[in-house]
Amino acid sequence: MADLYAQGMVHYTDEQRDLTPELDRFQFGLFRRYLGPKILEVGGGSGRLTELVVQQGGYEEFITIEPSAHFSEILRHRYLQNSSVMVLSCTTAEIQDSYREHFDTVFSVHVMEHIADDRGFLQECLALTRPGGAVIVLVPALQFLYSDLDRNIGHFRRYDKAMVRRLITGLEVQIETLQFNNFLGVLASAYFIKLRKLDYQKDEMSRSRFFRLASLYSKYVMPVVRAAERLAPPPVGLNLTMVLRKPAR
Repeated sequence: MADLYAQGMVHYTDEQRDLTPELDRFQFGLFRRYLGPKILEVGGGSGRLTELVVQQGGYEEFITIEPSAHFSEILRHRYLQNSSVMVLSCTTAEIQDSYREHFDTVFSVHVMEHIADDRGFLQECLALTRPGGAVIVLVPALQFLYSDLDRNIGHFRRYDKAMVRRLITGLEVQIETLQFNNFLGVLASAYFIKLRKLDYQKDEMSRSRFFRLASLYSKYVMPVVRAAERLAPPPVGLNLTMVLRKPAR
């Protein structure tokens, strides 16, 4: 039976978990200061960001949910002996009753673009967040970069700031942070994905090349990106980070 939650991504296994450590640390650095005592990660995937939360520590409770059978098995195996992490194989909709307004922080990294009803997804995340808490979402940016690769792995869209503002219209939430990240990634994606149409799903050779380029980008380009974007946020980027604050009662 097909794993719809891992559409086109079953080639990502535990072996690829440490493929892009510099990129993972960069993304984690975008929101680590917003993490509260009780944390929910939505879409833990292979556990790349999960592990960085665990390494930082300092939390009272940390739950990561992953509806994909492929990825939840990877997570369960990795954290079987770690009592500080609870792995649940479910969606945000399925834990509404058990964890309503429970978490200080709900975060997701490259999840919302996979969901047709993204506003409904945000509403579910907000319902799981206590008053005064934060919902953090990282998504791919710039619709002109939308490619066959996006389509093949189940992306419905890429985002810009105007789309986010329209998306949250009428929701009881304030934008605390909304910024583009990874400017150089726009150039790399435009060349390798849009122009050269690199697709790791094609065959083993394509996968090997894709993963090698991702590793090289992480190792050699991300330190430059991190240093530059510490000085000033870029006007555009490969990704968009939003921090939505739920009003305190």
